[in-house]
Amino acid sequence: MAALYLIRHGQASFGSANYDQLSNLGTQQCLWLGEYLKERSVRFERIICGDMARHRQSAEAICQGLEHSLEFECHPGFNEFDFVTLLKGFGEAAPQHAIRDWRNPREVYSCLRLAMLAWSENALPAEVALESWQDFQQRVADGLDFARSQSKGNTLVATSGGAISVALSQIMGFGAQTVINLNLQSKNSGITHCYFSETTTYVTGINATPHLDRPDRWDSVSYS
Repeated sequence: MAALYLIRHGQASFGSANYDQLSNLGTQQCLWLGEYLKERSVRFERIICGDMARHRQSAEAICQGLEHSLEFECHPGFNEFDFVTLLKGFGEAAPQHAIRDWRNPREVYSCLRLAMLAWSENALPAEVALESWQDFQQRVADGLDFARSQSKGNTLVATSGGAISVALSQIMGFGAQTVINLNLQSKNSGITHCYFSETTTYVTGINATPHLDRPDRWDSVSYS
């Protein structure tokens, strides 16, 4: 069976004017991941990214560690949802949950959990300019179909935690609450591993960071 590696991007630039850039730590996380895969003689037939900068930068760092390069394919199904628009729209509708300090991860993630739940229940105000939960699910499904098509070997997808969580829900059949829980626990450079054929997909690992599981890297685990 062919293997699918869904990789969450390395740590992005949380709290800065442009979140969609890897931090120095994020680049290092992905470089270590590439080195880890190289040590295990993993090679890829395809490398796919969402079309966000942090996805491509993550794939580039992984390939550097692998010492193995391929032309990247791009599919918008693997883009993350617009969490800034979601949080601002939710905060306007429920001022008690409006974010006061965007540099505070605890506050942001606490509000994000509530906002995602409202989004999944179609409870956001109509004026919030965000794709519907159903449209998000559909484009992730389209991305999964693209990744599983024409693949006989290993395929790596550099993407985001929300897209990975929705992909898992479609493979494993769980609901929105579990999608939200998984998304908020998604580790930067985490590996979700699947095997697939023309008829089925099996999940064999979720959100693993073996390349960080050593004492000198324990403080390099991050969630943003």
